[in-house]
Amino acid sequence: MSHTQTHPLNIVAVSGGLNTPSKTESLVQNILDELAAATAINVHFIKLSEIGPLLGGAIYRNQLPQRVQDDLAAIEAADALIVGTPVYRASFTGLFKHLFDFVEQTALVDVPVLLAASGGSDRHALVLEHQLRPLFSFFQAQTLPIGVYATDKDFTPEYTIKSEQLKDRITLAVARALPILEWAPAKGRRAQLVKEKTQQANQQLGINKQIEQDDVLPSAAVPSLNAAESRLHSKTVKSSVA
Repeated sequence: MSHTQTHPLNIVAVSGGLNTPSKTESLVQNILDELAAATAINVHFIKLSEIGPLLGGAIYRNQLPQRVQDDLAAIEAADALIVGTPVYRASFTGLFKHLFDFVEQTALVDVPVLLAASGGSDRHALVLEHQLRPLFSFFQAQTLPIGVYATDKDFTPEYTIKSEQLKDRITLAVARALPILEWAPAKGRRAQLVKEKTQQANQQLGINKQIEQDDVLPSAAVPSLNAAESRLHSKTVKSSVA
């Protein structure tokens, strides 16, 4: 654990599983447990098995009940996300996607996201790469290098993990994530920084509205891209003058 970290990381976990208990919820919980053993975290766990019925039929964010609006605000204010979904028809669940359709499009810029999924066999393992990673690339989030995929054979009938290989994969994913998570953007301050984005989304965001997205979105961690570019350009100018 980093000696420079003074505040717990605000971690939001999202499980796209529609049943409880489920393999996906168990997988996400095991990742959380491994992370909690390594560094201080506060956890907000969003389960589609609980809020799924509250999402159906909503086209505008302000049509959602307060509980779901609070969950969306937590996603937008997170220092990092851990997201998991079962594989349905070679992709994430529809309600998982529906939830993220309501997330303000600039709120997750530079936010680390650890990807996880569970499926019936190894044949669906690439869902992490061809479904989940592109979704969070749209948000210009920082998807972490190692994701975790699990199959039915990795679990007991009680949905606990029995596979040592899967446990090792979780440990590896968390170990590779830690240096990035402990430098998570604006950690401990994102809730305030994105508060206005959340309020505007609650009033205006609808999934049937066309979204025009800039090539590079503003980051809560880097308030001014011009400031970063000027540092790079000044070095270039100095070296050329020398």
